[in-house]
Amino acid sequence: MNKFLKFLCSFPIIFIVLYFIPFLGICLILFRYYVYRLKNRYYFISIYLLVCGLFILVPKVIHSFLKMLDISNIEIPYLNTIINSDIYINLVSYSKLLITVGIIFLVLSVVIKNVFNNVSNKLNSGIRNYMEQDLQKDYEIRKENDLKMQEKREKTRNTHVVNCPYCGSDNMLTEQTGTCKFCRRRIEYKN
Repeated sequence: MNKFLKFLCSFPIIFIVLYFIPFLGICLILFRYYVYRLKNRYYFISIYLLVCGLFILVPKVIHSFLKMLDISNIEIPYLNTIINSDIYINLVSYSKLLITVGIIFLVLSVVIKNVFNNVSNKLNSGIRNYMEQDLQKDYEIRKENDLKMQEKREKTRNTHVVNCPYCGSDNMLTEQTGTCKFCRRRIEYKN
């Protein structure tokens, strides 16, 4: 199936279909973008169409150039035969179609690529900002927790067992002075 799709999207098939059914040829070009998904070479199809369209016009350009310079002594073999043939007249209109489609796809591919880059950059920056904000929140929470843990460590370092002189109960004080938890009188730690 994959080989059939690649065959269907090959340049010779696209050129033949573009000649007979232009709309279907354009659809095949779009399908080729999908099948091949060329990341760095998305201009390739457009440039190829432009080059082929210009290549078809070479005999007409040479004939026009010779006519413009009014050079009658230079004769290129078969040039007049090619220019005057019915097939070449049809190919000239086909060449114009190729050039038009090539330019349209070139412009579209540039615009779509720029839009895609802008959207992906905005998404990336949005995700990056979200992650930075999330990391900042985590940092602040961690900092606050570290501060609380530091305070608890300081309190445990300064914790002393004091015997209440009034009721005789043992109390834990984190500061120099405090209140007895049984009799509610003021007690003090003495070294």
